[in-house]
Amino acid sequence: MIRAAVLGSDVSKSRSPAIHNAAYKAMGIEGDYGARSVEAPQFTELVRRLRAEGFRYLNVTIPHKAAAADLADARGPEVLASGAANTLLFDGPTGPIRAENTDGAGLIAALRDLNVEVGPGENIVMVGAGGAAAGAVEALTRAGADVSLVARRPELAREIQKRLPPAQASLVTVAPWTPEGLASAIGTADALVSAVPAAAWADELARDGLEAMGGNVAVLEMAYGPESPLALAVRAHTKQYADGLGMLVHQAARAIELALGKAPPIEPLFEAARRG
Repeated sequence: MIRAAVLGSDVSKSRSPAIHNAAYKAMGIEGDYGARSVEAPQFTELVRRLRAEGFRYLNVTIPHKAAAADLADARGPEVLASGAANTLLFDGPTGPIRAENTDGAGLIAALRDLNVEVGPGENIVMVGAGGAAAGAVEALTRAGADVSLVARRPELAREIQKRLPPAQASLVTVAPWTPEGLASAIGTADALVSAVPAAAWADELARDGLEAMGGNVAVLEMAYGPESPLALAVRAHTKQYADGLGMLVHQAARAIELALGKAPPIEPLFEAARRG
């Protein structure tokens, strides 16, 4: 019996339980995946309690990804470079905790669904400088892509850059999230990835600069749900837009593979995610 869950400050509407439980069914595995909302002061205690109760793995979302990386006994290369983890793997009720980050793998797969093959020569604009952006930038630069990291607080973006190995850090350019900064970054981009909450794009000033976008630019928003301000804003510029549902599915599939040693079939996970 596989027991697992997603932890975040508010995961009451998370689609992760539907996705992971669909994966177990498709793989012929008995399992139960739930959602636990938890605030920062109680996060570490809850992780250790669930490990003691026999949980196989946990997924972690906002705002606990840095804390998840910190509490682990071992960390995958993506976690070491980004300082953020979205998956905690347990080796028994008292064994070591291993932290992994599957956000990058999910992002690259979701971009592939938008016909963007991430690699050398590709130019990706990443908006945001939180834990999700950190893991994504690590994966994109490891694949050889050039990344323009656009943030309201460029100092946080530079911290992400500093954590990367030198060869990867050299592929990152930091820009302020101003109309001029966004326009300059997006002018030569192959893709724009938004790693900020959907509501951040409701500000007209935040959207200024999008008019510099070329018609072949793919737009991927990590947030998912009803049509967002960013989706509405880019409609006049590109038909290649997707919200974060695909990334959620692909990163979940990678987390399941790490935890169980076998990747699930993707389509049942997409079907479950769409149903919610």
